[in-house]
Amino acid sequence: MPDPEEKQGLKMYMKKGETDATVKEQLYKDLSECEKYMYTLADIPKAAEKIDCMLFRNQFKRSFEEILESISTVEQACKETRSSERLRKMMATILTLVNQINTGGEGNEAAGFSLDALLKLNEVFYFRQLDLLL
Repeated sequence: MPDPEEKQGLKMYMKKGETDATVKEQLYKDLSECEKYMYTLADIPKAAEKIDCMLFRNQFKRSFEEILESISTVEQACKETRSSERLRKMMATILTLVNQINTGGEGNEAAGFSLDALLKLNEVFYFRQLDLLL
C-alpha cells in the first residue's frame, strides 16, 4: 500500500496530465509497474481493508482445516484417555492409596483425591525408593 507521501507524489505527477488525455496516458505509461499499482490503489477507498479481507478469505480454508486436524487429535486423545483400562486401574490404585494415607485405615470415608495429592504421592514413591536403596 502506498503511504500518504507516495500517494501525494503520484497525484502531483499525474496532475500534469489532467487537461489532456494523451499526456495523462503517456505519464501513466512512464510509471514503473510498482508505481502504476500504487497509483491505482490510491483511488480505491479502504483498499488496505479490502486486501486484508481477500487474504483472509484465501487463507481461511487452509487455516480451518489445520484447526480441525488439531481438534481431531485432541478428541482422539480424550477418547483414548477415557477408554484406557490401564489408566482406570492406576487411578483406582492411587485413590485407594491416597484414601489410606488420608484416613489412616480402610479409607472407606474418602471419595476422591485432588491433583495436588498426585504430586505428594510422587514424593512418597521417591522417598520409598530411597529407603529401598539404603
